Amino acid sequence: MEKISIPTNTMRIISTSSKGDQSKWHVGEKWVKQNARGYEGKAEVLASLILACSTLSEQEYVTYKPCEILLPTGETVNGCYSQDFRGELQEVTLERLFEANFTSTDSILNNKALSSQEKFEQIMHHVEIVTGLDARAVISRMLAFDALILNEDRHTNNILFLYNPVTQSWQIAPIFDNGLSLLSDEKDYPPGKPLTILKRKVKAKPFNSSFTRQLALYTGPAFINKTKLLHQLEMHSNEFGRAKQVLLSQMNDPIFDHLFFEGSDHID
Repeated sequence: MEKISIPTNTMRIISTSSKGDQSKWHVGEKWVKQNARGYEGKAEVLASLILACSTLSEQEYVTYKPCEILLPTGETVNGCYSQDFRGELQEVTLERLFEANFTSTDSILNNKALSSQEKFEQIMHHVEIVTGLDARAVISRMLAFDALILNEDRHTNNILFLYNPVTQSWQIAPIFDNGLSLLSDEKDYPPGKPLTILKRKVKAKPFNSSFTRQLALYTGPAFINKTKLLHQLEMHSNEFGRAKQVLLSQMNDPIFDHLFFEGSDHID
């Protein structure tokens, strides 16, 4: 496993999720994240492995790798790292986009009179007004992926757009920040408890607390090569532990059948 030393002059950034704070550092061109509640690093690595076995291009998701983090204090902790995908582009979260151009997403997302589909459509319509992007297919596919991996942290600050100030154009950021998935939070989902019980406790975001309801927003084609994924899980050098068990359990659930296709292309 790669070891990454955090220089003493590197600022520790506190990343706030729906579960609390997580330490991360920007070291060179890498973002380094420390495990905070369990095995978030393994979840990130496994999530990006799934996407590597999909029809998404490498530019559409962030690849995470496991690492040991050598802190300036001399302590060694576990985590993961990824390359900085932003370049010269400015990052704008969905929430910031709304706050700058409308009010906030709350008036739509907290409206109990609206269905999940209606909330999704209204949010995507507002995004299109500001950015010119029809993000429906890409965002709904991401929500389907979130349902598969039980990502409980896809709040409106974890849906990201990138703005190019030179060309004054927008693009959807790659899928990133999947650490709070696959029951990685061992504080809320203690090891040793049955997966069937723990999985029922996980709540989705942002359009509905039900992963099934958000999964229904995706009506596109299958995008994960099941044959390749199972092969990669068998051959991968990283020990994914419970994260792998959760994924296999999810893959056996018929509600996700439409996300997978069988195939042997590009298995290596």
